[in-house]
Amino acid sequence: MQLCQRCDERFSDTHSFCPDCNGQLVAWIGQEEAPDIVVLCTVLDEAKAHIMRGFLESEGIPCQLENISFHAAPAPVADLTKVRLWTLREDSERASQLLEEREKVLVCFACKMEVLVEDVVCPHCGESED
Repeated sequence: MQLCQRCDERFSDTHSFCPDCNGQLVAWIGQEEAPDIVVLCTVLDEAKAHIMRGFLESEGIPCQLENISFHAAPAPVADLTKVRLWTLREDSERASQLLEEREKVLVCFACKMEVLVEDVVCPHCGESED
C-alpha cells in the first residue's frame, strides 16, 4: 500500500504518483487506531506494581507499567518512587474490582493514587472518600 504525502490518500503498490494531486507516494504501514488506555492506579512500591500487573494479566486483563520514579543515589527517595499501572478503559472497572478484592489495594477516585484502607482522606490530594 502506498500513501500520498500531499493528500494522505492511499493507493495500491502499482502507483508511484498520486493520480489525484500528482504527489509522490511513499510506503504506508497500516496502523490500527491506538487503544483507549487509562491509568488504573499509581503505586508507590515498584515491586508491588509488578505483582499487581502479573495478577491482572493472569486474570486476562492486559496492562502496562510506567515508571515515573525519581531515583536518587544510592536509593530511591521516599514517596518519589511511583509506578503507574495502565490498562484498557474497557477493562479498568473489572481490574479495579479485582485489585480491591484480592490485593486490598484501594485507589483514590480523584488522583488515582494508592491509599490505605484506613485512610478517610487521601494523603496525596486531600479528597475524602465520601
